[in-house]
Amino acid sequence: MILCLNLNAAIDKTIVVSSFEIDRIHRSESVVALAGGKGCNVGRALKTLGEEPVVSGWVGGFAGQFIEAELHREGIQTDFIHADFESRTCTSILDRSKGTLTEIYESGEIVPQEKIDELRDHIQAVIGNYKAVTLSGSLPPGVAPDFYAGIIEIAKEAGILAFLDTSGDALRKGVEAGPFFVKPNETEAKSLLGVEQNASLDFVRAAIEISTIYKTNVLLSMGARGAVAAGEQESFIVQSPTMDAKSAVGSGDCTLAGLVHGILHAFSFEEAIVCGVAAGTANTLTIGAGQFKIGDYQRLRDQVRTTRR
Repeated sequence: MILCLNLNAAIDKTIVVSSFEIDRIHRSESVVALAGGKGCNVGRALKTLGEEPVVSGWVGGFAGQFIEAELHREGIQTDFIHADFESRTCTSILDRSKGTLTEIYESGEIVPQEKIDELRDHIQAVIGNYKAVTLSGSLPPGVAPDFYAGIIEIAKEAGILAFLDTSGDALRKGVEAGPFFVKPNETEAKSLLGVEQNASLDFVRAAIEISTIYKTNVLLSMGARGAVAAGEQESFIVQSPTMDAKSAVGSGDCTLAGLVHGILHAFSFEEAIVCGVAAGTANTLTIGAGQFKIGDYQRLRDQVRTTRR
């Protein structure tokens, strides 16, 4: 089983419209509501890949009930800590005609300290049941930025692989704890390396430096241009296939899931990266975060190109 931490759980609602404009009434073409938060997306993608994810974190209120019930409906196990607050709702407005995506993310309620302690203690008690743990997404209000770092240390002590995908102080403190893998984007890489945000970035050098400084494996996203992977002994550029994308919501989470899947199946470092990029690209062909067709994923695996550096 794979533990997928989903600390900032949400109902993810994607509304499809045409010609979206401010100060107008719109009639939706379609609406997709899913159990959301990056951990849910990772779990959903892992399920598609044939893995056994278990999603954990905090949920509360009617939204929390929906999130848990929706995951169960999809055949995904949960191990949530229940709280008194109402879980959040995040809304994405996809304009099919313009190809734009407008996102409104609620911040969420403050998590009480006793619930933070309860989750940390629970993870420490059950971590040995898992092959890996994914730590993805932002931290909700009230949760200290070193929370992920603490979970990474718990995982390392138990010999469990930790995969980190977050930002800000949570990323900086988390990567200092030495996760097995970290998946930053350009902005996050610059922050980790102390590079000005308006400066250009040598992606290959940046991935190698992050891997060396923090003693971790790295998949550094270059957006539509692909990614750079760096590990202890090798680095390469990954070029994703060009697709007529419907929606990129959740693609990074699917990339993380594909990466975990490849690592746990003892694929080579390069093959595992290809799995991640193929899953992330497949997600762009379907509206709904963390969703893709296994046939698309398998087809795209043969189309991902790597160049060693």
